[in-house]
Amino acid sequence: MYVNWPDHSETGFGRDVLLAQHNLSMSELFTDEGLAHLLDVYPRESLHIWTFGSEREGVNSSVRGRAPKLSGKEILEAVKRGHLWLNMRRANIDVPELAPIADLIFDTLQDASGRKTRKRDLSVLISSPNVNVNYHLDIPMVSLFQIRGEKTIWTYPREESLAPSDFIEDIIHMKREEDLPYRKTFDERATAFKLKPGMGLTWPQFMPHRVQNANCMNVSLSCEFQTLNSIVKSNAMYTNGLIRGATPLKPALNDNIGPVSVAKAAFARAHKAVAGQVPRTPPTPVTFELDTAEENCVRQLYA
Repeated sequence: MYVNWPDHSETGFGRDVLLAQHNLSMSELFTDEGLAHLLDVYPRESLHIWTFGSEREGVNSSVRGRAPKLSGKEILEAVKRGHLWLNMRRANIDVPELAPIADLIFDTLQDASGRKTRKRDLSVLISSPNVNVNYHLDIPMVSLFQIRGEKTIWTYPREESLAPSDFIEDIIHMKREEDLPYRKTFDERATAFKLKPGMGLTWPQFMPHRVQNANCMNVSLSCEFQTLNSIVKSNAMYTNGLIRGATPLKPALNDNIGPVSVAKAAFARAHKAVAGQVPRTPPTPVTFELDTAEENCVRQLYA
């Protein structure tokens, strides 16, 4: 298998959206039988299951579910029939069969960009026909590889009006999910990429984006990672959140790495060391369970 990045990757990395070509779809792990196997061996308590409504203006909330009783084959059936988005986070760690694919992706990106990739996390995304992922951003850096199906991803400029700093800080402090307030007028500034199997891309850190599946089940690999610069930026934004909460100041995202950003990052690491790592509690509670007996494969849970 191969992953090829463009010749200008070293100069464009972290600044531009870079497109890649690959043949990862050749792996038997991404057939229906392979996906059912992955779902069976992956820790079920770690499986993220979501559904989304249509994209509306404002902050679009996602709905979180679970599937404690279904087999991998049944979960895959529910995805094909329903309106679901599954995320198998850290699959390269929890499913050793995926580790060589993750190593190939991250090693080729590291070689092409000239930046060391750290905290490598490959996620397998399995999603329903026509499902959309709300306007949001990710804190780590991300590469997305299309394996099956087709989807469109819209990327937006990293500007305060499109991704408010206080929202990013809340995401970093785990006070909210990654969703951002959306306006239809934002699309005038967006760049659309239609992804088919064999295509991949990576984009700058904190770049807002949203996704719309075509009328077919989709399988993608979402590869999260950090570089030294992205770690500094994330930690600087962590400190900005502390400053915003304790003072009248309103610090904003600074895309340039300088002495102030490095000082803020150092303070963030010291603060975390003193405060200790607080276990992440998902801001969104589980409110539905997958059930293939239901028409849309979703059974609501009630307290």
